[in-house]
Amino acid sequence: MNGTMATAMADVSDGAPIARDAIDPELVKLSRPRPKVGVITAAGLVFLCGFFLIRLQPDRRFAGAGEPARVTITDITSGNVAADAYVKLAGAELVMSSGIRASTNKAGLGLRIAPVRGTGEKLWIAMSGDGWEQPTLGTFTGRLRQLAKLPFAPAVTAYVHDHPAPLFAGAAAVRAAFVTGKLTTITGDVVEVADGTKVAFDTTDPDHSVIVATFNARLKDKTAWEQAFAGANIAVTGSHDPMPDTIRFDANGDPAHLTAMLLDAKLWAARVEPTTHHFDTTWGAMKGSSPAGFVVGPTVIPDAQLDLVGVFVAREIPPGAYALITDEQPDAYWYVLPITIALAAIGLVFAWALVRAVKRDLLPTRA
Repeated sequence: MNGTMATAMADVSDGAPIARDAIDPELVKLSRPRPKVGVITAAGLVFLCGFFLIRLQPDRRFAGAGEPARVTITDITSGNVAADAYVKLAGAELVMSSGIRASTNKAGLGLRIAPVRGTGEKLWIAMSGDGWEQPTLGTFTGRLRQLAKLPFAPAVTAYVHDHPAPLFAGAAAVRAAFVTGKLTTITGDVVEVADGTKVAFDTTDPDHSVIVATFNARLKDKTAWEQAFAGANIAVTGSHDPMPDTIRFDANGDPAHLTAMLLDAKLWAARVEPTTHHFDTTWGAMKGSSPAGFVVGPTVIPDAQLDLVGVFVAREIPPGAYALITDEQPDAYWYVLPITIALAAIGLVFAWALVRAVKRDLLPTRA
């Protein structure tokens, strides 16, 4: 084969035709054309690099943070702290009854998110969803972000609106809200209530109690306990919920007085619980109550018997709300700088390619 190729090349130099199975040396000498980067390709890659560099700017700024800045709740809710700052917040008390578990995927534990008391749900704390982690109390350190920009913000907003959580207020605050329509809760938040808003509360019956008696070697059954109560001048009106070890008796009298009578009779295997009654109504039905007490159907409940009133208000997360994410620390964003350098390098290379492509394809050739 080598001899044939050499002969063919010699024949070419002599002007003779090339054999059918021989390689044309002139074609061997031809080089491939250099690949050309078009204007659209170069411009698209430059745009993508610039887009991701801008998107990475908050992470890049947070990754370069040093010690956390000490801030107050007022600093954050007033907008005096920049978003994506590394902060340390002290004195924050969470309203865990309004807590929500949020997750961006079904496999992870997600985050536990709860509003800070007294902020009108303008500041939330997002903690790890792992219940085995050491609890954080009072002081929270992490990244401050705008809640609306978090990936789980739509789910949290929808849940808050669709699942009204009870907000609690005292009897005096409820009376004041009958006139103004704005209820000040025990957390310091002010909410607007409508006539159709659900209201629920429990009251303690001052004249009746429940005695929980435990069976023992001396008082082995219900009859023995009834005889013991009769000897102690405790009037029981019936029994219910018998268990293998305990039985419950209804009794006349307030818990404090009955407890003293049990101690005097040395009936230490019994304890007294208050009798509670649950009431459900609406704000519109209750706001017509007289000063004598709150009216729920045919029942009038004196203000003194009410500890807290639960109002189920449909909430809205206010615009500009913040979330302090305790799981995010600057050290966890070490990868942002290498990615930034790589994107900048790729962007510069294709920016140079874009200039060459524009000159080659779009600008007129000089004669």
